[in-house]
Amino acid sequence: MRYAGGKRADTPPAGPRCHCGTAITHTPGKRPRVYCSEACKKRAKRAISRGASIPPPTGEARPAQPKRDARLGTSVETATRAGQKGCATGTAGESEGAQRPSEQKPARGRDARFERRENHQRVSLGQTFRGCGRKLIAGAATVTGGPDGASFAGVATCGMVHMCTWCAGRILAARAAFAQDAAEAWVANGGGIVMTAHTLRHFARQRYGTLRKRERGGLVAVLHDGWSGAYGHRSGKMWQRIKREHQVVGVLRSFEDTWGEDSGFHLHFHAMWFTARPLTPDEVESFAAALSTRWGTAVVAAGGYQVSDTHGVRVDQVDVTEAGAVGRYLFKDGDHVRVAPLDGVGAELAFGNDKSARRGRLGPFELGDAAADGETAAVTAWQEREYGVFGVRKMYLSNGMRARLDELGVADDRTDAEIAEDDGHGREPIAVIPRDTWYGSVVPVRGRRLALIRAAERLGVVGVQTLIESWGLEWGRDVLGPPTLEPSDKPPTGPSRH
Repeated sequence: MRYAGGKRADTPPAGPRCHCGTAITHTPGKRPRVYCSEACKKRAKRAISRGASIPPPTGEARPAQPKRDARLGTSVETATRAGQKGCATGTAGESEGAQRPSEQKPARGRDARFERRENHQRVSLGQTFRGCGRKLIAGAATVTGGPDGASFAGVATCGMVHMCTWCAGRILAARAAFAQDAAEAWVANGGGIVMTAHTLRHFARQRYGTLRKRERGGLVAVLHDGWSGAYGHRSGKMWQRIKREHQVVGVLRSFEDTWGEDSGFHLHFHAMWFTARPLTPDEVESFAAALSTRWGTAVVAAGGYQVSDTHGVRVDQVDVTEAGAVGRYLFKDGDHVRVAPLDGVGAELAFGNDKSARRGRLGPFELGDAAADGETAAVTAWQEREYGVFGVRKMYLSNGMRARLDELGVADDRTDAEIAEDDGHGREPIAVIPRDTWYGSVVPVRGRRLALIRAAERLGVVGVQTLIESWGLEWGRDVLGPPTLEPSDKPPTGPSRH
C-alpha cells in the first residue's frame, strides 16, 4: 500500500482505464489501447450501434473526443479525385466541417435508410443490391422534385426486401398495410383470425443454408420444408381434416430471421390463419395442439432438431377490437426502417426486419450495421445470409385467399420490385446528371447522392446548382439544367389525373 503524508491513498492509481473499469497497461512504442480486451470492444460497438450510452472510464480522465457525425455527406467512400471536394451535406456555403447544431443529431427516416443502404452495400457481394441507387438504367440520372420531396429518376432499385433498407421501407409498409386491412375486413365479415409463430431449435454451428436447386440445405431449407410437410402441399389428408374441423380457410405467412454471435441464426415464420368464424378458447387450444404436433414431426422429417412442445409454436387469437394492441405489443420499432407509423396485426407480419435485438440477437439490418463497422463475425454472417436469403418470400398468401380478400375490397397485386420503384410521380425535373459525371464524380464520393436530394428539396434548381459548383463541377457542362419544354410539349393547365 502507498501512503501520502501519513494517510492511506484510497484512490485508484493514475492511468488509462477501460469503460468497464479495468486498468489498461500501455506498452511504450505501441499505440495506446482504448479497451481492455477484444470482447469489451465488441460490447461497446454494439451498445453504440443500438444508441446506448457507454459508461465513462474510471480513474484518469480521458481527453474529450469530438463527436463523430455519422450522417452521409461528411466522409468519402473512396479517395476523391484531383480537384474534387468532399461532399457538402446541405446547400450553398455548407461544408462538411460546418454543420448546423440541429444537423448533428442521429439520422432518422429517409436519410437513415439511405445511409444504412450505402453502409451495407460496402460489405455485400451481390451486384443487384450493390447497384441499388447507384446503377443507371438510362443515359443519365435526373434529379426530380415536388411538394412531396425529391428523388432520382433513371436509377435502378433492387427490390430486395431482406437486404436493402431503402427498398424495404416501401415494401414492408405496403405489405403491413395489406395484412392489417385483410385482418380487419375478414373479422368485419364474421371471420376469425389466429396468429402463430413457428420456430426452430438451432445452434451456432448450423449454417443459414439456401433454397437454391442442387444446393438446398441448412436452416432456411428446414424451415420451409417443415412448413410444407406440416401445412403445405406435402401435409397429407390429416392436415385437411384438421382444417375442416377448425374451419381454416387460408393463411398469410411472413418470414423473419435474427442472428447472435453465440446462438447463430434464428429463423422462424409468423402466420395469420383465417377461419370461417371466430374460434372459442377451447377450439384455439385444440388448434394450437394440432399445429404444434404437426410442426414438430415435420421439422424432424425435414432434417431439423426436435422442437419444444411449448416454444415450437406460439398461438394468439386476435379479433378486430384488439388488433392494434396486439400489433403494438408484437412490433418493436428499433431499426427506423419504416416510412410511416403503422400499428396492428400487420406490423408483426411485415416488419420482422425492423426489430431491434432481443437477448443478444441482432435483426437483419442491425447485423448489416455491425458488419459495416468491421466486426469479422458479423461480416461473415451478413454475407452468408445474403446468399441464403435468395428466393425466400417475405410474405406468402395461400391459394385462394387473394381472390377471397379481393371480394372484400382488399387487393394489392404488386411485386416487391414494383413497390420499391420510385417513379417520381408528379415531380418535375430539376437537373440532369450525365453518365460520366454520375459515375465519375457523384457515386464514388459517399454522401453526394443524398446531398443532391436535400438540396433539391430545400432550394430546387438554385440549391442543386450551388451544391454541384461547390464540388468543382460546372453547371451546364458536367450537370445540365432542367429540360425546357417546347410550347407544344407543355402539359395542359387544367386539372389532370397525373
